Amino acid sequence: MCGHNLQGSIHAVRASSWDYYEHYRRSILPLPPDKEHEAIAVPEVVFRGSIGYSFPLYRNLHIELRSGYLYCVLGPNGSGKSTLLKTLSGSIPVFEGSLEKIPPDSASSYLPPDPPELPGMRGGDAALSFLATNEKRLLYGNWHSEQSLERLARYIEEFSSPVDLERNFNELSTGERMKILLASALASEADFLFLDEPSGHLDVRSRILLYRILKREKGSRLIVLSMHELSEASSVCDKGILLGAGNFYGPSDIGSILNEDLLSLAYGARFKKVLIDGKPLLVPYDIL
Repeated sequence: MCGHNLQGSIHAVRASSWDYYEHYRRSILPLPPDKEHEAIAVPEVVFRGSIGYSFPLYRNLHIELRSGYLYCVLGPNGSGKSTLLKTLSGSIPVFEGSLEKIPPDSASSYLPPDPPELPGMRGGDAALSFLATNEKRLLYGNWHSEQSLERLARYIEEFSSPVDLERNFNELSTGERMKILLASALASEADFLFLDEPSGHLDVRSRILLYRILKREKGSRLIVLSMHELSEASSVCDKGILLGAGNFYGPSDIGSILNEDLLSLAYGARFKKVLIDGKPLLVPYDIL
């Protein structure tokens, strides 16, 4: 479903969710102040301290991230990638230390690696629900619902996804559901996007389209994503953080993070870097 049909599908579900959301938002949020002459701060996150749940995974961290770069968080399963993203986004409390967001009234959006089960909800309703959840945190931004709908339609269209938004959300494939939620996260215009393995359920073409969008968006917002595809990280990301074996590396330039020795320590495997048309391809070839 593309073009006019996609647009019509989004507007068709508006009455079931968007009107309610508009009424709810206006009842709890103050009117936006006049910001005509206010200087625009560069979105930035500064974290100092430890991350973890019942015990610290990593201590004495000092992390500064800002827009203009695409950040990748890399590491084996269980190394703490999701915990780091949830901490930086404010989705879970800081275990120890402080989290500073610049500007202070900026909004964060955290997208988990697996789309939720939403029985009885249409795809369009799911998209609008996720969009509304993020917009409620944007007290002074993204105020016009029609603009949000247009952005949502544009991002879904950009994925070239033939998703039928009238279908039950749970009947869609996992990849289709992920595209809907990614489009909603992007349409929210949150200042900070923390995407937890967003490419995990996407086919090759959809991953390329996603990376193209994120590269374009990185100049206006802070974007951090976790991923397992090391070779894709080398061509997509500007800076990286590597977790594993109790060690925390970065944030540093992605080239220095994707070092064969560091990767071997983090993953417990040997890697060989092969250049193809000047771009590095990281090939695991043995287990330590």
